[in-house]
Amino acid sequence: MRLTVLGLQGSGKTWLTKKRFIPAYHPHCVVWDPNDEYTGIAGLIRYVPKFTGEEGKLREELRLFIQRVVLPNCWSLEQLEKTGKEKTNRIRCVIFDEADLIAPSKRNLNSALHDLIVRSRHLRVDLIFISRRPTDLSAYVMDTSDYLIVFKQVGYNALKTVRALKVDSEKVIKELNYKNHEFLLYDRERNYKKWTADTLELSEIGL
Repeated sequence: MRLTVLGLQGSGKTWLTKKRFIPAYHPHCVVWDPNDEYTGIAGLIRYVPKFTGEEGKLREELRLFIQRVVLPNCWSLEQLEKTGKEKTNRIRCVIFDEADLIAPSKRNLNSALHDLIVRSRHLRVDLIFISRRPTDLSAYVMDTSDYLIVFKQVGYNALKTVRALKVDSEKVIKELNYKNHEFLLYDRERNYKKWTADTLELSEIGL
């Protein structure tokens, strides 16, 4: 499962991740945590990048994170078939917060991240990308996501991108209750349902 979560600051996207997604995987997930927000969760593996303000160095830091932290702790289909055994402590989910820092709109995607996205099903690892606006994030990340969660958005370009997902969803996005953390969940066919951070049924995204 690949999931993209989009929401303005204070919309509820971080709360949703902390209270719903991380518990569903814990302790088998790792968080790329540029703002050092995911503290206080016992046993959670976090990586706080050092070079968030330097694009070249950040790309290299991301490559090393994937190469040294993520891949060695996955357990691919070949490994499972070859050994006939499951790796009980394998990583099952990688969460990339502030994903637009590593996969910005209209930029070539980091090759290591692209490879991880392409191989994620094969590696049996779920990927969750979190960003503020659809216009900030690489279209490739959103296009290859099985599910999209979109909280209330504002601005012509952001709403234009939402309209491209499903023509009638722009009006619904505008009417979402920001304070109640309402959002639309788009499935693989980009049909959508309205949920809140409290009421989301995780079975809707296969959890």
